[in-house]
Amino acid sequence: MNLIYGLYFIFYCLLLFFIVLILSLIITFSIALLTLVERKVLSIIQRRVGPNQVGYRGRLQYIADAIKLLLKGINVPDLTNKKLFLCIPAFSLLVCYTFWLNSIWGSSIVIVELEYNIVYSGIMSILFSLCVILIGIFSRNKYSVLSGVRACCLVLNLEIFLGFFFLFVICYSESFSFSSIINLQSFNFYFFLAVLPLLPLFIIVFLLETNRAPFDVVEAESELIAGYTTELGGFFFALFYLGEYFHLFFFSLTSACIMFGGWN
Repeated sequence: MNLIYGLYFIFYCLLLFFIVLILSLIITFSIALLTLVERKVLSIIQRRVGPNQVGYRGRLQYIADAIKLLLKGINVPDLTNKKLFLCIPAFSLLVCYTFWLNSIWGSSIVIVELEYNIVYSGIMSILFSLCVILIGIFSRNKYSVLSGVRACCLVLNLEIFLGFFFLFVICYSESFSFSSIINLQSFNFYFFLAVLPLLPLFIIVFLLETNRAPFDVVEAESELIAGYTTELGGFFFALFYLGEYFHLFFFSLTSACIMFGGWN
């Protein structure tokens, strides 16, 4: 009997591993495709030539970029703190994939049932920002250090605003759970209507938090030479590049749940 239970447990673990692996690959592929969409849109807005060589009108560019980044060698500068420099990108990848434990797609469609969804969102967002700060400091590059300092100041300011904003939602809904907040909005009253004068400010904070143009002050390529990614190359750069888009998806999902009625 113990052998049967042991085999059943091993089978369950393997099945769970393959499900998580498949979901991770689907999410990664979707985010890689989103990079192409963003580059196309930015090229149209800025009236310049975007990706147009790989595939039909550049539609396979993201695959070529992924292969190039994965095949490039990893360069670790001599003056960096080598152990921590190698550990932080792996930790950032772990943080990015644990974002999705907090995702909710329907009334009963969740990956992990969490009671304190808003608290988890804040913690994960701060952890990814902490990875950006630490990789900038451990790179021992003046541009990366300045980017880390900028990220630190940015996190302090944004989290204060988001903390008060989430506090309003928590007090109004009397819950930390996304399900309860979304169910409260099911009567065609969305929370963004209650804070409509603050909506432009929230959009600006959204762009700052996710490091999107024109508020990408942490990278600031014209001033800091790509900021905290100055010393990162190949696979390590791909990890943080994916991390930014994971953060974008994650913050978009959180905003949809607490302001726009979620699946409703």
